[in-house]
Order: sequence, then structure tokens, then C-alpha cells
Amino acid sequence: MSMVLLLIPALPALLALGALSGHLGGRGVPASVTLTAALAGGFAIVGADPVHLDWLLLGTTLGLGSTAQALLGAAAILWTAAAIAARRLFDGDTGPRFGMCFLLTFAGNLGVIVVQDLAGFYLAFAVMTFAAYGLVVHDESREAVRAGRIYLILSIAGEALLLGGIFMLAAEVGNPAASAIPAAYEELTQPQVVGGLLLAGFAVKMGIAPLHVWLPLAHPAAPVPASAVLSGIIVKGGLLGWLQFVPAGDPALALPGNALTALGLVSAFGAALIGCFQSRAKTVLAYSTISQMGLLAVPVGLLVAGHGDAGLLLPAITLFALHHALNKGALFLAMDQIKHGRRAVALITALPAIALVGVPVASGLIAKGAVKSALPEPFALALTLTAITTALLLIRFLCLIWPGRNASPRALEPVPFLIWLVVVLLGQALPWLYANADDRAYALAPGTLWDGLWPVAIAVVVAGLASEVLKRWPSLPEGDVVSPVERGLRRLYRGVVRRHRQLGDRLRPNRERLAALPAHRLPQHIPEPGIPWVGALILVMTLVLALLYGIPVGVLS
Repeated sequence: MSMVLLLIPALPALLALGALSGHLGGRGVPASVTLTAALAGGFAIVGADPVHLDWLLLGTTLGLGSTAQALLGAAAILWTAAAIAARRLFDGDTGPRFGMCFLLTFAGNLGVIVVQDLAGFYLAFAVMTFAAYGLVVHDESREAVRAGRIYLILSIAGEALLLGGIFMLAAEVGNPAASAIPAAYEELTQPQVVGGLLLAGFAVKMGIAPLHVWLPLAHPAAPVPASAVLSGIIVKGGLLGWLQFVPAGDPALALPGNALTALGLVSAFGAALIGCFQSRAKTVLAYSTISQMGLLAVPVGLLVAGHGDAGLLLPAITLFALHHALNKGALFLAMDQIKHGRRAVALITALPAIALVGVPVASGLIAKGAVKSALPEPFALALTLTAITTALLLIRFLCLIWPGRNASPRALEPVPFLIWLVVVLLGQALPWLYANADDRAYALAPGTLWDGLWPVAIAVVVAGLASEVLKRWPSLPEGDVVSPVERGLRRLYRGVVRRHRQLGDRLRPNRERLAALPAHRLPQHIPEPGIPWVGALILVMTLVLALLYGIPVGVLS
């Protein structure tokens, strides 16, 4: 059984070589993804006990916790739908490259879900992160290249934070499995620093403010199927990292846990409001993801800081993550269906949109109800209030994608449309099936039903008044703080170039006088030292790096 579980990430990783050679194409890649997804779906249903493979890497542990099991099912559904929707992208001159990146990202995403030891998890996380760069820049447009550059900058920053925490953790306790993490932190001399670095590193993938700016740039640039998996399931890799490698309730982690809670609230409210002033539907959805990941960060931060009951919060977090993955994936996949100009498609798209708000009786009602019932006050009230900003954001989205009166409907492609329709329906049904009886009872209580209605009513009134007052809806730049930062860096660069030219102009007379000196006064030969200083410097750097990498490796082995 352990070898079969290992096949889940290994199979698409091996098939990526076939995609790069061009032997898979528009049929082979979707078939490969579907086969692997069927295997993953089976494990998502029956589960898998942890197994340890001493021969793999530094000793790899595979298994499925409750959160990983739910997300494995969501990953199987979304990746299959995305692969079918992207089938034409796997052909042509750039098809082999896109297919390779698609399969490698798929492999890394599945690895993040099934791997439970620190070293193996980081390997899968890094493969997923850097392979996804190829999905973002696939179009090779100026916009895509800019989005890819910022994605890489933040990804590398996140990896640096993670490596800092991982090296500190590994230097003292080796390569722990997720089940051994609470005991491992008790042995650390600086658990607050280790936990803070891991929380911050995984926050980059989650898109938590102020590390969120890659999301609203990458999603509009990436093809629609890539955006669906990026926003639906890939960002959940950060959530799994938090839950598996940062223990809950450790007193030393109260400060980073509280900081994560605060940043989660900022992301939840701030991203939703910024998204209301975007002019492209995919960008609006990207800000919605930032907001929803902020909502997930709040209970995780409270759990880490010791302000919540793990028995209540963990199932609620899992339910919310499952609900968001399926519904946000459905919304992004809808972008390929909306272009056909049919109002029936827009009406179907409204279903996952209102589910994210939490209206009765959509899946968001039970997901948000479960989280609110597990949160202490005033955080439960804050979660209710975020429904207003979420509703405003998704009203903006629906206004942008709604077909106009002069739209001329075109024929739908049957297979992608039916697959998308299945994702929409599963996004509503699976959270209700996954939830326990207490969650269902809480979601259907009169008070909870009212909590799901009044924020939407307020949002509709505010949106109507705002449209009347503003007339022409203003827009903010995509990536919000990125634009002023880029402008500032350009000014700084121009200033450095200008100062360099001024300095060159001042030194030019001296250079001319030096060139006019008699030749015999200039040194004819400069003797080389016995050992070149550059070679010595390289030797020193090599020894330092060997020492830095050798210590953790020696401990881990």
C-alpha cells in the first residue's frame, strides 16, 4: 500500500518527461492526470495510515491526515477538470513545455498533500512552487513575464524563510514527521523563531498580506485552467504546512500566532475591498482568494497561539478549505465558459459565487457556520462581517462577467462544459456530505440562516448606492502596492544612473590627463600574486557553504 501511495506524486513527475519530449500532447496529458487523479480519489475516500520509507531521501513518511484527505479529493477533482480544459494548451510549439510544468506542478501539489515528513514536504513544496512559474508565464506576454518575475521574487523570499526555519529545526531534531512536531518544538532552543519563520514562509503561498501581491498579477496572466488550480488547491499547500509543522498551543508561539491572526483579518477585509475596484474578472477572483485565505489564517493563528480548541477548529478549517477549493476552482473554470456569451452559464456561475458569501443553503453556509461556531468572540462576529465585503466583491465579479444585451451566444464545448458543471455541483454537495451532524444542525439553525442573509442584503444596498454615487466605477492597479514600489525602484535606478554619469563627467578630465602622461612613467607590468585572491575567496566560500550544509545533513543522516 505504501508503494501505491508513493505513486500518487511519482507518476505525474515521471510522465512530465514524456510531456517535455512531446509524446503526450493534448490527449496524453489529460489522460495521465485523470489516471493519477482516480488513484488519488480512491485514497481520498478510504484514507491511508502513515508509513515510513527509510530508503527514500532522509527517511520519508507518507500518509493522510483528515485535512490532507479532504484536500486530496479536491485536488483530484480540480486537476482533472483543469487538464481537460487545458487540452489545447498541450499542443503546438509551447505545448511540451506547458505539459511538463503542468505535470510537475501536479506532482508537487500531490506530494505536499501525502508527504508528512519535513524534508520530503519541502521537496514537494519547492517542486510545486517553481514548476508553477511555467504556468504563470506560459503566454510569454509582457504582462505574463512581469507577473512571473514578481511571483519568483516572492517565492524565493518564501523559500528562504522556510529554509531558515527548516535548518534551525533540523539542526536540533533531525527530520521529524508531522506527528512528532509538538515534541520536537519542546527540544528547540528558539521555538518562537522557528515557528515564526515557517508561518511567514507558508504565508507567501497562502497570499497573506503583505505577501499577497503575486496572486492578483499571476491569475490574470496565467491560462484559465492554471488559475483554477493555483487559486483552488495550490495555495492550500501553505495551509498544510502550517497545520503539520507548526504546533498548536505552544506558549512560545503566542506572538507569531497572534501576528498571523491579525494579518489574516487585514487580508480578509482589505483584499475584498481592493478587489471591488478592479476592472478584470480574474483579478477580482484573485483578491477574493486572498480574502478567503485570510479567513483561514484567523483560526490557524488562534490555534497556534493557543486561543482555540483544536478539536473544534481543525475540522472547521478542513471543511472551509474543501469548500473554498471547489468553489473557487469552479469560478475560475467558468471564465472559459462565460466567453460563449450565454446567460444560463452566468446564472450557473452565480452559484459558486454566492456559496463563497455563505448564503443559505449553499456550501459556504455550512463551512462558515462551522468556523464561526469554533471561533471565540469577537472573531466570530468579524467572520460574519467579512460576508459583507465578500458579497460586495462577488457582486463586482458578476457585474463584470454578465453578458450584455447585445451578446451573441456561441455553441458550448460539451465535454469541458459538463466537467465544469460537475465541479460546480460537487462544490455544493461535498462540503455538506463531509460535515458532521453538529455542523449541519448549526448551519440550519434560524440564527445562522439569518447571519447568512443580512450581510448580503447590506452588500446589495451598498453596491447600488455606490454605483449611483460613483457613476463610473474607479479602478485600482492590479497588485496594489506593487505599482508604487516599482515606480520607486525605477526612480532609484534612474537616480543611480544619473549620479554615475555625473561622476563620469567629473572624472573625464582626470582620465584625459592620465592618458597624456609619458608611457615610461606608467607601469609596464603588474606582477600576479602567488595565489590569486579570487581563487582564495572561492575556496573560503566553498568551505563555508560546505560547513553550513554539512552540519544539518550530518545531523539528519
